[in-house]
Amino acid sequence: DSQATLPKAPVSPPNSMSAPEFAGVRGQNPQTSGDGGKPVSNPRRIGDGQPLPKIYSLRGANNRLATARKRGGSVRTERAVELALRWLANNQAENGSWDPRKSGAGNETKVFGHDRNGAGVQAENGITALASLAFLAAGHSHLEGGYQTEVRKSLEYLIGSQHSNGDLSGDARLFAKMYCHSMSLLALSEALAMTGDKRLHSVVQRGVNFTVAAQNGRDGGWRYQPGDPGDMSQFGWQVLALHSARLGGAVVPEKTMERMESFLQSCSSGVGGGLASYRPNQGPTTTMTAEALICRYFLKQNVAPMTVMEAARKISTELPTPHHVNLYYWYYGTLAMYHAGGSDWELWNTELKKTLLPLQNRQGEEAGSWPANGLWGGYGGKVYSTAMATLNLEVYYRYLPVFQELAAAKRAPNGFRQTSRR
Repeated sequence: DSQATLPKAPVSPPNSMSAPEFAGVRGQNPQTSGDGGKPVSNPRRIGDGQPLPKIYSLRGANNRLATARKRGGSVRTERAVELALRWLANNQAENGSWDPRKSGAGNETKVFGHDRNGAGVQAENGITALASLAFLAAGHSHLEGGYQTEVRKSLEYLIGSQHSNGDLSGDARLFAKMYCHSMSLLALSEALAMTGDKRLHSVVQRGVNFTVAAQNGRDGGWRYQPGDPGDMSQFGWQVLALHSARLGGAVVPEKTMERMESFLQSCSSGVGGGLASYRPNQGPTTTMTAEALICRYFLKQNVAPMTVMEAARKISTELPTPHHVNLYYWYYGTLAMYHAGGSDWELWNTELKKTLLPLQNRQGEEAGSWPANGLWGGYGGKVYSTAMATLNLEVYYRYLPVFQELAAAKRAPNGFRQTSRR
Protein backbone atom coordinates (compact mmCIF):
# COMPACT_ATOMS: atom_id res chain seq x y z
CA ASP A 1 0.00 0.00 0.00
CA SER A 2 1.67 3.19 -1.16
CA GLN A 3 -0.19 5.18 1.48
CA ALA A 4 1.16 3.13 4.39
CA THR A 5 3.19 5.10 6.90
CA LEU A 6 6.59 4.17 8.27
CA PRO A 7 6.65 3.79 12.07
CA LYS A 8 8.61 6.22 14.16
CA ALA A 9 11.96 5.16 15.55
CA PRO A 10 13.79 6.64 18.53
CA VAL A 11 16.47 9.21 17.81
CA SER A 12 20.01 8.07 18.54
CA PRO A 13 21.81 9.82 21.43
CA PRO A 14 23.95 12.85 20.60
CA ASN A 15 27.49 12.10 19.51
CA SER A 16 30.30 14.63 19.17
CA MET A 17 32.58 14.35 16.15
CA SER A 18 36.10 14.70 17.58
CA ALA A 19 36.01 18.49 17.44
CA PRO A 20 34.48 21.00 19.86
CA GLU A 21 32.47 22.57 17.02
CA PHE A 22 30.43 19.39 16.80
CA ALA A 23 29.30 19.17 20.40
CA GLY A 24 25.66 18.13 20.41
CA VAL A 25 25.56 16.93 16.80
CA ARG A 26 22.78 14.44 16.26
CA GLY A 27 23.78 10.80 16.61
CA GLN A 28 25.20 8.65 13.84
CA ASN A 29 24.88 4.99 12.98
CA PRO A 30 26.04 3.13 16.12
CA GLN A 31 27.13 0.00 14.28
CA THR A 32 29.81 1.61 12.10
CA SER A 33 33.37 2.42 13.04
CA GLY A 34 35.35 5.63 12.88
CA ASP A 35 38.65 4.21 11.69
CA GLY A 36 39.85 7.13 9.62
CA GLY A 37 37.91 6.61 6.41
CA LYS A 38 38.31 2.89 5.78
CA PRO A 39 35.27 0.94 4.52
CA VAL A 40 33.45 -0.66 7.42
CA SER A 41 33.83 -4.43 7.40
CA ASN A 42 30.63 -6.47 7.23
CA PRO A 43 28.14 -3.85 8.44
CA ARG A 44 24.53 -5.05 8.56
CA ARG A 45 21.39 -3.24 7.48
CA ILE A 46 19.13 -2.43 10.38
CA GLY A 47 15.93 -3.38 8.52
CA ASP A 48 16.72 -6.96 7.54
CA GLY A 49 20.14 -7.82 8.95
CA GLN A 50 21.62 -8.33 5.48
CA PRO A 51 25.03 -6.92 4.48
CA LEU A 52 25.09 -3.22 3.69
CA PRO A 53 26.08 -2.65 0.04
CA LYS A 54 29.79 -1.86 -0.06
CA ILE A 55 29.23 1.41 -1.84
CA TYR A 56 27.47 2.81 1.27
CA SER A 57 30.06 1.58 3.75
CA LEU A 58 31.51 5.03 4.50
CA ARG A 59 28.18 6.60 5.49
CA GLY A 60 27.30 7.22 9.07
CA ALA A 61 30.67 6.43 10.63
CA ASN A 62 30.81 7.39 14.30
CA ASN A 63 33.82 9.51 13.44
CA ARG A 64 32.60 10.88 10.11
CA LEU A 65 35.01 13.78 10.46
CA ALA A 66 38.00 11.43 10.26
CA THR A 67 36.52 9.82 7.16
CA ALA A 68 36.02 13.19 5.52
CA ARG A 69 39.50 14.39 6.45
CA LYS A 70 41.21 11.36 4.99
CA ARG A 71 39.37 11.72 1.69
CA GLY A 72 39.63 15.47 1.16
CA GLY A 73 37.18 17.02 3.62
CA SER A 74 37.85 19.02 6.76
CA VAL A 75 36.38 20.36 9.98
CA ARG A 76 34.96 23.23 7.92
CA THR A 77 33.21 20.96 5.40
CA GLU A 78 31.65 18.86 8.17
CA ARG A 79 30.58 21.95 10.08
CA ALA A 80 28.92 23.20 6.88
CA VAL A 81 27.14 19.87 6.38
CA GLU A 82 25.79 19.85 9.94
CA LEU A 83 24.57 23.44 9.67
CA ALA A 84 22.89 22.64 6.37
CA LEU A 85 21.11 19.55 7.70
CA ARG A 86 19.90 21.54 10.68
CA TRP A 87 18.54 24.26 8.38
CA LEU A 88 16.81 21.68 6.20
CA ALA A 89 15.25 20.03 9.25
CA ASN A 90 14.02 23.38 10.56
CA ASN A 91 12.43 24.25 7.22
CA GLN A 92 10.62 20.99 6.51
CA ALA A 93 6.84 21.26 6.20
CA GLU A 94 4.59 19.33 8.55
CA ASN A 95 3.56 16.98 5.73
CA GLY A 96 7.21 15.94 5.23
CA SER A 97 7.89 17.94 2.08
CA TRP A 98 9.91 21.06 1.42
CA ASP A 99 7.74 23.70 -0.25
CA PRO A 100 9.51 25.12 -3.33
CA ARG A 101 7.43 28.31 -3.20
CA LYS A 102 8.60 29.18 0.30
CA SER A 103 12.23 28.88 -0.74
CA GLY A 104 11.96 31.02 -3.86
CA ALA A 105 11.59 28.31 -6.50
CA GLY A 106 9.88 28.80 -9.84
CA ASN A 107 11.70 32.02 -10.72
CA GLU A 108 11.99 31.94 -14.52
CA THR A 109 15.53 32.99 -15.44
CA LYS A 110 15.53 31.60 -19.00
CA VAL A 111 18.83 29.76 -18.63
CA PHE A 112 20.44 29.31 -22.06
CA GLY A 113 17.58 31.32 -23.54
CA HIS A 114 14.84 28.77 -22.88
CA ASP A 115 11.56 29.63 -21.15
CA ARG A 116 10.70 26.72 -18.84
CA ASN A 117 7.57 28.32 -17.39
CA GLY A 118 9.00 28.56 -13.87
CA ALA A 119 9.48 24.79 -13.84
CA GLY A 120 10.37 24.40 -10.16
CA VAL A 121 7.27 25.97 -8.64
CA GLN A 122 5.43 22.62 -8.34
CA ALA A 123 8.50 20.44 -7.98
CA GLU A 124 7.85 19.45 -4.35
CA ASN A 125 8.86 15.85 -5.01
CA GLY A 126 12.19 16.68 -6.60
CA ILE A 127 13.09 19.26 -3.96
CA THR A 128 11.99 16.91 -1.16
CA ALA A 129 14.00 14.08 -2.68
CA LEU A 130 17.17 16.17 -2.86
CA ALA A 131 16.80 17.21 0.78
CA SER A 132 16.23 13.55 1.73
CA LEU A 133 19.36 12.53 -0.16
CA ALA A 134 21.40 15.04 1.83
CA PHE A 135 20.35 13.33 5.07
CA LEU A 136 20.84 9.83 3.67
CA ALA A 137 24.33 10.67 2.42
CA ALA A 138 25.42 11.44 5.98
CA GLY A 139 24.04 8.14 7.30
CA HIS A 140 20.67 9.42 8.54
CA SER A 141 17.77 7.18 7.51
CA HIS A 142 14.25 6.66 8.81
CA LEU A 143 15.57 3.84 11.02
CA GLU A 144 18.86 5.21 12.34
CA GLY A 145 20.81 8.41 12.84
CA GLY A 146 19.83 11.72 14.35
CA TYR A 147 17.24 12.83 11.79
CA GLN A 148 15.01 9.77 11.69
CA THR A 149 11.78 11.74 12.05
CA GLU A 150 12.64 14.15 9.24
CA VAL A 151 13.69 11.38 6.87
CA ARG A 152 10.67 9.23 7.73
CA LYS A 153 8.27 12.09 7.04
CA SER A 154 9.96 12.94 3.75
CA LEU A 155 9.81 9.33 2.57
CA GLU A 156 6.18 9.09 3.56
CA TYR A 157 5.46 12.21 1.53
CA LEU A 158 7.10 10.72 -1.56
CA ILE A 159 5.35 7.38 -1.07
CA GLY A 160 1.98 9.04 -0.64
CA SER A 161 2.36 11.03 -3.85
CA GLN A 162 3.18 8.07 -6.09
CA HIS A 163 0.73 7.65 -8.96
CA SER A 164 -0.82 4.27 -9.74
CA ASN A 165 1.54 3.78 -12.70
CA GLY A 166 4.58 4.20 -10.46
CA ASP A 167 5.27 7.83 -11.39
CA LEU A 168 6.88 9.66 -8.46
CA SER A 169 6.81 13.17 -9.94
CA GLY A 170 3.82 14.39 -7.93
CA ASP A 171 2.34 17.57 -9.40
CA ALA A 172 5.48 18.67 -11.26
CA ARG A 173 5.09 20.40 -14.59
CA LEU A 174 6.56 19.34 -17.92
CA PHE A 175 10.18 20.48 -17.62
CA ALA A 176 10.56 19.26 -14.03
CA LYS A 177 8.37 16.15 -14.17
CA MET A 178 10.88 13.47 -15.14
CA TYR A 179 13.59 15.02 -12.94
CA CYS A 180 11.21 14.84 -9.98
CA HIS A 181 10.45 11.20 -10.68
CA SER A 182 14.07 10.07 -10.96
CA MET A 183 15.21 12.10 -7.95
CA SER A 184 12.36 10.68 -5.85
CA LEU A 185 13.15 7.17 -7.02
CA LEU A 186 16.80 7.72 -6.10
CA ALA A 187 15.92 8.86 -2.58
CA LEU A 188 13.52 5.98 -1.93
CA SER A 189 15.97 3.49 -3.45
CA GLU A 190 18.83 4.71 -1.29
CA ALA A 191 16.65 4.43 1.80
CA LEU A 192 15.73 0.87 0.83
CA ALA A 193 19.28 -0.19 -0.02
CA MET A 194 20.72 1.42 3.13
CA THR A 195 18.22 -0.05 5.57
CA GLY A 196 16.76 -3.16 3.95
CA ASP A 197 13.28 -1.97 4.98
CA LYS A 198 11.14 -4.28 2.84
CA ARG A 199 8.13 -1.98 3.11
CA LEU A 200 9.85 0.26 0.58
CA HIS A 201 10.43 -2.47 -1.98
CA SER A 202 7.07 -2.37 -3.77
CA VAL A 203 7.17 1.43 -3.98
CA VAL A 204 10.66 1.32 -5.49
CA GLN A 205 9.79 -1.47 -7.92
CA ARG A 206 6.75 0.45 -9.16
CA GLY A 207 8.96 3.48 -9.64
CA VAL A 208 11.46 1.37 -11.57
CA ASN A 209 8.67 0.00 -13.75
CA PHE A 210 7.61 3.55 -14.63
CA THR A 211 11.20 4.47 -15.50
CA VAL A 212 11.52 1.38 -17.69
CA ALA A 213 8.27 2.19 -19.51
CA ALA A 214 9.32 5.84 -19.97
CA GLN A 215 12.64 4.99 -21.65
CA ASN A 216 12.86 5.78 -25.35
CA GLY A 217 12.89 2.43 -27.13
CA ARG A 218 15.17 3.61 -29.92
CA ASP A 219 17.91 5.71 -28.33
CA GLY A 220 17.71 4.38 -24.74
CA GLY A 221 17.39 7.74 -23.01
CA TRP A 222 14.83 9.81 -21.13
CA ARG A 223 13.61 13.38 -21.44
CA TYR A 224 10.59 15.42 -20.38
CA GLN A 225 7.81 12.96 -21.16
CA PRO A 226 7.71 9.15 -21.41
CA GLY A 227 9.09 8.01 -24.74
CA ASP A 228 10.83 11.29 -25.62
CA PRO A 229 14.23 10.97 -27.32
CA GLY A 230 16.73 11.26 -24.49
CA ASP A 231 19.15 13.83 -23.14
CA MET A 232 22.19 13.28 -20.92
CA SER A 233 20.90 15.54 -18.14
CA GLN A 234 17.85 13.36 -17.52
CA PHE A 235 19.88 10.22 -18.16
CA GLY A 236 22.25 10.77 -15.25
CA TRP A 237 19.51 10.85 -12.63
CA GLN A 238 17.92 7.71 -14.05
CA VAL A 239 21.26 5.89 -13.97
CA LEU A 240 21.83 6.79 -10.31
CA ALA A 241 18.25 5.86 -9.41
CA LEU A 242 18.29 2.48 -11.13
CA HIS A 243 21.71 1.68 -9.66
CA SER A 244 20.42 2.24 -6.12
CA ALA A 245 17.14 0.48 -6.86
CA ARG A 246 19.00 -2.64 -7.90
CA LEU A 247 21.06 -2.49 -4.72
CA GLY A 248 17.75 -2.62 -2.88
CA GLY A 249 16.64 -5.70 -4.81
CA ALA A 250 14.50 -4.13 -7.53
CA VAL A 251 14.54 -5.82 -10.94
CA VAL A 252 15.59 -3.86 -14.02
CA PRO A 253 15.18 -5.61 -17.39
CA GLU A 254 18.38 -6.45 -19.25
CA LYS A 255 17.01 -4.71 -22.33
CA THR A 256 16.73 -1.46 -20.39
CA MET A 257 20.38 -1.72 -19.37
CA GLU A 258 21.47 -2.44 -22.93
CA ARG A 259 19.61 0.61 -24.21
CA MET A 260 21.25 2.74 -21.54
CA GLU A 261 24.68 1.63 -22.69
CA SER A 262 23.68 2.52 -26.24
CA PHE A 263 22.49 6.00 -25.29
CA LEU A 264 25.67 6.75 -23.37
CA GLN A 265 27.72 5.71 -26.35
CA SER A 266 25.65 7.87 -28.72
CA CYS A 267 26.47 11.00 -26.69
CA SER A 268 30.17 10.22 -26.36
CA SER A 269 33.01 11.66 -28.40
CA GLY A 270 36.73 12.40 -28.21
CA VAL A 271 39.84 10.35 -28.86
CA GLY A 272 39.22 8.21 -25.77
CA GLY A 273 35.43 8.52 -25.75
CA GLY A 274 35.61 10.56 -22.56
CA LEU A 275 33.72 13.63 -23.76
CA ALA A 276 29.94 13.84 -23.83
CA SER A 277 27.16 16.02 -25.19
CA TYR A 278 23.67 16.93 -24.00
CA ARG A 279 22.10 15.00 -26.87
CA PRO A 280 23.53 12.77 -29.61
CA ASN A 281 25.42 14.54 -32.41
CA GLN A 282 25.90 17.73 -30.40
CA GLY A 283 29.18 19.22 -29.20
CA PRO A 284 30.62 18.10 -25.83
CA THR A 285 30.25 20.23 -22.70
CA THR A 286 31.90 20.06 -19.29
CA THR A 287 28.63 19.36 -17.48
CA MET A 288 27.59 16.49 -19.73
CA THR A 289 31.14 15.10 -19.75
CA ALA A 290 31.06 14.96 -15.94
CA GLU A 291 27.61 13.40 -15.90
CA ALA A 292 28.58 10.81 -18.50
CA LEU A 293 31.73 9.82 -16.61
CA ILE A 294 29.87 9.06 -13.40
CA CYS A 295 27.29 7.16 -15.46
CA ARG A 296 30.06 4.98 -16.86
CA TYR A 297 31.15 4.10 -13.33
CA PHE A 298 27.66 3.36 -12.08
CA LEU A 299 26.81 1.29 -15.14
CA LYS A 300 29.91 -0.72 -14.18
CA GLN A 301 31.64 -0.15 -17.47
CA ASN A 302 35.30 -1.04 -17.71
CA VAL A 303 36.37 2.61 -18.03
CA ALA A 304 39.68 2.91 -19.86
CA PRO A 305 42.35 5.19 -18.31
CA MET A 306 42.36 7.29 -21.49
CA THR A 307 38.61 7.82 -21.18
CA VAL A 308 38.95 8.97 -17.57
CA MET A 309 41.90 11.21 -18.38
CA GLU A 310 40.11 12.84 -21.30
CA ALA A 311 37.00 13.48 -19.23
CA ALA A 312 38.96 14.78 -16.23
CA ARG A 313 40.99 17.15 -18.40
CA LYS A 314 37.78 18.54 -19.91
CA ILE A 315 36.17 19.00 -16.50
CA SER A 316 39.32 20.66 -15.19
CA THR A 317 38.95 23.45 -17.73
CA GLU A 318 35.91 24.69 -15.79
CA LEU A 319 36.67 24.53 -12.08
CA PRO A 320 34.23 25.84 -9.44
CA THR A 321 34.31 29.61 -9.09
CA PRO A 322 32.13 32.08 -7.17
CA HIS A 323 31.82 34.10 -10.37
CA HIS A 324 29.76 31.38 -12.08
CA VAL A 325 27.82 29.30 -9.56
CA ASN A 326 26.43 26.13 -11.14
CA LEU A 327 25.57 23.63 -8.42
CA TYR A 328 24.16 21.16 -10.92
CA TYR A 329 27.47 20.99 -12.77
CA TRP A 330 29.44 20.93 -9.52
CA TYR A 331 27.33 18.00 -8.28
CA TYR A 332 28.27 15.80 -11.22
CA GLY A 333 31.76 17.25 -11.51
CA THR A 334 32.44 16.43 -7.86
CA LEU A 335 31.12 12.87 -8.15
CA ALA A 336 33.06 12.25 -11.37
CA MET A 337 36.36 13.71 -10.17
CA TYR A 338 36.13 11.99 -6.79
CA HIS A 339 35.75 8.61 -8.46
CA ALA A 340 38.47 9.42 -11.00
CA GLY A 341 40.86 10.40 -8.19
CA GLY A 342 44.42 11.60 -8.59
CA SER A 343 45.71 15.13 -9.04
CA ASP A 344 42.68 16.23 -11.07
CA TRP A 345 40.42 15.40 -8.13
CA GLU A 346 42.72 17.18 -5.68
CA LEU A 347 42.63 20.34 -7.78
CA TRP A 348 38.86 20.17 -8.20
CA ASN A 349 38.31 19.53 -4.50
CA THR A 350 40.53 22.45 -3.50
CA GLU A 351 38.59 24.87 -5.69
CA LEU A 352 35.24 23.40 -4.65
CA LYS A 353 35.88 24.00 -0.96
CA LYS A 354 37.40 27.42 -1.60
CA THR A 355 34.30 28.42 -3.57
CA LEU A 356 31.42 26.64 -1.84
CA LEU A 357 32.11 27.17 1.85
CA PRO A 358 32.12 31.01 1.83
CA LEU A 359 28.80 31.04 -0.05
CA GLN A 360 26.92 29.38 2.84
CA ASN A 361 24.76 31.67 4.97
CA ARG A 362 26.09 31.87 8.54
CA GLN A 363 23.80 34.32 10.29
CA GLY A 364 20.23 34.36 11.58
CA GLU A 365 17.38 32.13 10.43
CA GLU A 366 19.13 31.33 7.15
CA ALA A 367 22.28 29.99 8.81
CA GLY A 368 23.26 26.76 7.08
CA SER A 369 21.53 27.45 3.78
CA TRP A 370 22.93 28.46 0.41
CA PRO A 371 21.31 31.28 -1.57
CA ALA A 372 19.38 30.44 -4.73
CA ASN A 373 21.48 32.68 -6.94
CA GLY A 374 23.32 30.15 -9.09
CA LEU A 375 22.66 29.19 -12.70
CA TRP A 376 19.68 26.94 -11.88
CA GLY A 377 18.91 28.32 -8.43
CA GLY A 378 15.94 30.37 -9.60
CA TYR A 379 14.10 27.23 -10.66
CA GLY A 380 14.84 25.15 -7.56
CA GLY A 381 15.04 27.79 -4.85
CA LYS A 382 16.99 27.79 -1.60
CA VAL A 383 16.24 24.17 -0.65
CA TYR A 384 17.56 23.00 -4.01
CA SER A 385 20.73 25.07 -3.61
CA THR A 386 21.26 23.92 -0.03
CA ALA A 387 20.69 20.24 -0.77
CA MET A 388 22.94 20.26 -3.83
CA ALA A 389 25.71 22.13 -2.03
CA THR A 390 25.47 19.72 0.91
CA LEU A 391 25.66 16.67 -1.36
CA ASN A 392 28.85 18.13 -2.84
CA LEU A 393 30.39 18.40 0.64
CA GLU A 394 29.27 14.86 1.56
CA VAL A 395 31.13 13.32 -1.37
CA TYR A 396 33.92 12.09 0.92
CA TYR A 397 31.70 9.39 2.41
CA ARG A 398 28.54 9.29 0.31
CA TYR A 399 29.82 6.55 -2.00
CA LEU A 400 32.83 4.30 -1.72
CA PRO A 401 34.89 4.98 -4.89
CA VAL A 402 33.86 2.50 -7.52
CA PHE A 403 37.25 0.95 -8.18
CA GLN A 404 37.53 0.07 -4.48
CA GLU A 405 33.96 -1.19 -4.53
CA LEU A 406 34.62 -3.55 -7.43
CA ALA A 407 37.81 -4.83 -5.85
CA ALA A 408 35.90 -5.52 -2.63
CA ALA A 409 33.21 -7.35 -4.60
CA LYS A 410 35.78 -9.71 -6.08
CA ARG A 411 37.03 -10.55 -2.60
CA ALA A 412 33.53 -10.99 -1.15
CA PRO A 413 31.11 -12.87 -3.43
CA ASN A 414 28.22 -12.27 -1.02
CA GLY A 415 28.69 -8.48 -1.07
CA PHE A 416 28.00 -5.92 -3.75
CA ARG A 417 28.25 -8.41 -6.58
CA GLN A 418 24.94 -9.96 -5.53
CA THR A 419 23.15 -6.96 -6.92
CA SER A 420 25.08 -6.71 -10.18
CA ARG A 421 23.27 -6.96 -13.49
CA ARG A 422 20.94 -9.93 -13.71
